[in-house]
Amino acid sequence: MLTQIRHFIKRNFKALLLLNFIALITVSQYSAPKPVIEQKSAPIRDTLGYLQHTHTFIHSAYYYPESKSLGKNAIAIVTTTNKRTVKQILKMKINLVASNDTGIINTAATVTTEHRLTDRCDYLMLLAQANTLENMNVLEIEADGITASIPFKKPKAVAPKPVMFCVAPQFAAEQWQTFLAQVHISKFYGAHLQMYVVSMVESYFQLLQEYEKLGYLSIEPWLTIKFSKVDEPVIEPNRNVELRAQTAAHTDCLLMYKEAATFIGFVDMDDLLIPVNSASYYEEFERDYNGNWLISSLHYTKYDFQTIKSPYLDETSILQMVKQAKYMNTTDSGKSFVRAERYNSTWAHWSRVADLVPQFFGESEEKPFLMTRREMNTTGMFHLKRQISKTGLQLANLGEGQIPLNPVNNKTTIISEENLQAIEDDLQRHLALPQIQKLAPYLPKEDFYMPIILKCYTDAFYHARDIGRFSQAAICINAYSCDIPQRHDYSCVHSDAMYHSGPRMDPITYHYTTDSYFTRSIGCYQ
Repeated sequence: MLTQIRHFIKRNFKALLLLNFIALITVSQYSAPKPVIEQKSAPIRDTLGYLQHTHTFIHSAYYYPESKSLGKNAIAIVTTTNKRTVKQILKMKINLVASNDTGIINTAATVTTEHRLTDRCDYLMLLAQANTLENMNVLEIEADGITASIPFKKPKAVAPKPVMFCVAPQFAAEQWQTFLAQVHISKFYGAHLQMYVVSMVESYFQLLQEYEKLGYLSIEPWLTIKFSKVDEPVIEPNRNVELRAQTAAHTDCLLMYKEAATFIGFVDMDDLLIPVNSASYYEEFERDYNGNWLISSLHYTKYDFQTIKSPYLDETSILQMVKQAKYMNTTDSGKSFVRAERYNSTWAHWSRVADLVPQFFGESEEKPFLMTRREMNTTGMFHLKRQISKTGLQLANLGEGQIPLNPVNNKTTIISEENLQAIEDDLQRHLALPQIQKLAPYLPKEDFYMPIILKCYTDAFYHARDIGRFSQAAICINAYSCDIPQRHDYSCVHSDAMYHSGPRMDPITYHYTTDSYFTRSIGCYQ
């Protein structure tokens, strides 16, 4: 019997092989697609120098059906990650499993950072990028067959303005006068503010909300990094990342608007940019880029000014703030304004990833051109470094003052009389609105948090910088450990969310948030 079976198989081998192939195709057509999970932990340990199990906080994840710079069906994930996970952190790949209604694919995301690996901070902003499949509706990170589901969103399809300014996260914020100068000057020249708020005096926050209703800005909670569930001691991330993860906030803002806005700028609240050659930011930036594909961004130096402010809403005047300003003969690291498609991430001052990126404009070229930022020599940032409070008779005794000269050339003024008056008129119209007038009694009349934070920053790193002994390899620029007392006369709002921890994975466990909101129950902490 066995001999007969062998002869049958031998005579009909090709037919049986064909039937087996047809059966496999039929099963694959009518079975649900399954991902093929590859084991990736061994290469990480063997080739990248595995150091330790760590935890990563996911700030945001964006899915782009089509992007000018990221490509089709692109994923960009903004994280704060411990750089001491593996020795070669920038060669690490993150395994993604992407699904839609009809299929599943695996892909390996590459990572980049805007931080230098020699910096003292243990945590850095790590951006993971990959291209997946159309109409993705589920995103997971996989390691050793274990998966963690990651929430994602699509970027903005439409921007409020062609020019967006991403304002650095505000914490223990109380200087509403600076905000009024920023929002009215930015609006006059055609920019919309994207505000990130950690914590803020409640009346000041309500002032922001009123301007948001008027279409001048958008407010986004910026969340404290938390690992809701860990099974081992971890390095505290918030005090071991540069400047409260400001790089991650700027990168999130860039990714949010990069397909909708033409130009995106990255500023602190007290950084004011005033165009000198055009009537709007859009025209100025178009003029300064001048069609040059080798310019990554326009970079403006910060020029430090001392000026005055009033603690009372009814006495607040941008005209007086500008005309009483005095140049302090000092400068600070500048800020960048970029064509949205030329950055995929950014540091606080410019993109270290985008600068010096090789560009090929033809197949015959052997050597690439290098894209880099353009240092602007026509004007700079009007930096409100120091503001002295003046009231009533003190303000009257100051006199009219005069518009300061542009410190770049010491010939022209930083703004024309006509434009300054138009901005002032717009401010006064808004201050007269009933919904803003009702906030006047509750806005802070003195700086309480600012002097405390400034002293903490000075003790932590400003002093070392000013005497020439500062090194980012020795000091992590961070003031999270500042002792900020709470006030009982001014309540604060603080960002919060539902915090989630994924399953333990090797080498990294991932943590994320959903349902962010603002609350009065935390206080004005960082």
